Amino acid sequence: MREWAGPDLAPRVGNQSTKYHHEPSISCLGGERTGAQMVNDAPIPCRVGRLLTMMVASVVLASCDSAMRQLDRPTGASPVIQTKGWHMHTDPTYGFAVDYPKGYVILKERTLPTPTQPPAVQRVRIQLKDIAAGHFADLEPPALTIHVFSRSSGRSLREWLDSFGLLPLGCEMTAVPLAGAREGVRVSLRQQLAPNEFFYFATDRFVYGLIPFGHESANMLRSFRLTGTP
Repeated sequence: MREWAGPDLAPRVGNQSTKYHHEPSISCLGGERTGAQMVNDAPIPCRVGRLLTMMVASVVLASCDSAMRQLDRPTGASPVIQTKGWHMHTDPTYGFAVDYPKGYVILKERTLPTPTQPPAVQRVRIQLKDIAAGHFADLEPPALTIHVFSRSSGRSLREWLDSFGLLPLGCEMTAVPLAGAREGVRVSLRQQLAPNEFFYFATDRFVYGLIPFGHESANMLRSFRLTGTP
């Protein structure tokens, strides 16, 4: 079995973890309360909407948190990823590889560089085959998105992220090491609907941004590795 070298998603303690505290606010828009059934001074439809929002976000967060618990092990112990029969995508130009299960495909990109901010030099999107075959595949969040950005020297990863507005108010930033990367962080936006977990890994030349979403995304994220660039 191949030795795994993916990102260690276990949170770090000490000054490597930086948190930005912000109280999330959820507003319910509607008419007057007269005649509406109330629970704890809030209309029932509003409370149901809040509950559904929290349930959707918790499903995706549980997937990534499960991977974190599995990786919180003593040094030298490698987690076992059930990837038998999985496909492997390798990018020798930008120096990374990732595994994905049967039933998933790599979406074709129409244009490069992809329209993102900051501009990406490469994008890889892994999606369910059934969704990819539909007419609205580009409108559905992929199971895993990988962006590659050019990185100028002289700035830390945090400074680079902040310069492009990728550290909004209310985010939580946690250090995440990855073999071959100089720096790595997880940016969590708990007040935002999923996908709301973003992983960034910096080398001398590139920043790799990963966005997991939904079923199997945690294992695909853990399979991501840097292979070096020419």
